[in-house]
Amino acid sequence: MYLTKKIILAFFLICAVTTVSTTTFAAGKIENATLEEIKASINTTIERSEKALAALESGADKETVLSLLADTKQMAKEIHATRRAAVYKTKAGTQMKKARTAAKKDDLETAKGHVAKGVEFYKQLKEAFLKAN
Repeated sequence: MYLTKKIILAFFLICAVTTVSTTTFAAGKIENATLEEIKASINTTIERSEKALAALESGADKETVLSLLADTKQMAKEIHATRRAAVYKTKAGTQMKKARTAAKKDDLETAKGHVAKGVEFYKQLKEAFLKAN
């Protein structure tokens, strides 16, 4: 009888744990971004990265460049890309990170090269995303 009670209690505990809704684990995410929102965030990211490149080419100061690169980074977080497009997002993000690091060290010429590569990867991301959708 003692063993039977333990088995029944274990069974009820297993049932209680496995029947918890998965929506309780969603942690604040309400809905996925629509296709139009993703396209808009890609376009905005490209525009912001081009502004950063233009600032570097015009000889802007370090703080301005870092601010523009930070804006680009924040906007890039809104991009939810497919697998193929995500490769370009990662490559662009890596180039932008290298550009931020170079800009922090006052090496704006190197930063300009990395931002130019990043802009190209963001454009390739846009093309890959549009092909997939």
